[in-house]
Amino acid sequence: MTKKEEIKYFEKEWKEMKASLKAYLQNEQQADLHHFRVQVKKISAFLILSESTDRHPVLIKHFKPVKRIFKQAGYIRNAHINLELGKTYKIDNESYINQQQDLQSQTHAQFKANGHKNLKKVDSVYKVLKEKIKAINDVHISLFYQNQLQQIANSLTTVQFNEALHTNRKQLKILIYNYKLTHPVVAIGFNEHYLDQVQTAIGHWHDHVQAIDLFSGNTVNDKTAANALKKQNTKYKTRITHLTKDLYNQATTTVDLPVQQVS
Repeated sequence: MTKKEEIKYFEKEWKEMKASLKAYLQNEQQADLHHFRVQVKKISAFLILSESTDRHPVLIKHFKPVKRIFKQAGYIRNAHINLELGKTYKIDNESYINQQQDLQSQTHAQFKANGHKNLKKVDSVYKVLKEKIKAINDVHISLFYQNQLQQIANSLTTVQFNEALHTNRKQLKILIYNYKLTHPVVAIGFNEHYLDQVQTAIGHWHDHVQAIDLFSGNTVNDKTAANALKKQNTKYKTRITHLTKDLYNQATTTVDLPVQQVS
C-alpha cells in the first residue's frame, strides 16, 4: 500500500472528524458528537495499524491531544445515554434525572467553552501526523489481520464475560475500521458482515452490564429495570456464545452461510 493512498484516506477521515466536531459546537446535536467520536476511533485504528510496523512508535503519542477531546466528549455522551436509558426503562427517579441532566449540561458548557482551542489542537495534530505517515507493506497488513484474528479467536475459545471480552471488541473494530483502506491488499478472507455482528453483540452486552450497575446502584436502585436489563443481557450472552464458535474460520470465510446459521 502506497503512502499516497494512506494519506488520502487519512485526510478524508480527519476532515470528517473535524467537520463533526465543528457541527456539534454549532448545533449541539448528539448525532454530530457521536460521529466525531466514531471518527476518532477510525483514525486511532489507522494509527495503531501504522505503528505496528515501527519499533519506535510515535503516532499515537502525537494523537493524544485529540484523544483527550474524545474523552471530554464521552462525558457528554454518557450522560445523554443514561438519560435515554432512563426514558426507555421508565426510571422515575428525580435525583437520578437531575444528576444526569446537570452532568450533561456542565460537561457540554465546558466542552463548548474549549471549542475554539480544541479545533486549533485538531489542526496542529493533523499537520504533525500527516508528516509522519509511512507506507505500510502489503504483506505486513495481511499478517496483522491474520495474527489479530487468530489472537481474538484464541481468546474466545471459551467466552469469558469480563473486561477481556470488551478488549476483543476493540481489536475487532480496529480491523473493521481499517478494512475500508486495507481490503485491496488483505490476502486472507475477511467476513466483515459476520465480524460486525460479533462486535455489535459484544457492544450490547457491555452497554447492558454498565446499565445494570447504574440502575442497581444506590442513586437509582430500580430492581424492575435492573432485572429487565439482566434478562435482555442473558440473550446477548447466548448470542455471543453462538456467534463466536470457530471464530477464525467464520471470520476468514467470505460467504453469508455461517452468519445465517448462527443467527
